[in-house]
Amino acid sequence: MKEPRQGFTTKAKITRVIDGDTVDVLIERRMRIRLEDCWAPETRTRDKEEKARGLKAKNFAEDKLMNQEVIVHIPADPEGEIKDVFTFGRAVGRVFLDGEDFSAIMVKEGLATETKNG
Repeated sequence: MKEPRQGFTTKAKITRVIDGDTVDVLIERRMRIRLEDCWAPETRTRDKEEKARGLKAKNFAEDKLMNQEVIVHIPADPEGEIKDVFTFGRAVGRVFLDGEDFSAIMVKEGLATETKNG
């Protein structure tokens, strides 16, 4: 596994896949993680095409992540302070499954992009 940037890193268990780029993890209590550098299509949209792509991404993430032990990393700034990473009640961070960055897996599988408009 590539060494993550400085920040908060811990083992966790996936408890729920919200969509292709957001998961709930159990550390000592549930925490919602927004996958960094991973933009999957939305599942809650009126756009039927985007919804279908979003459900495909969500189903893939569920298949790979549900009930798996993972490493969660929430990045810090260069001084070691946890960044302002909370958006919509979730932390922006990375999930590592078997040593692989799950954001990169989603992008490689064509189910997400690294940038929002990618």
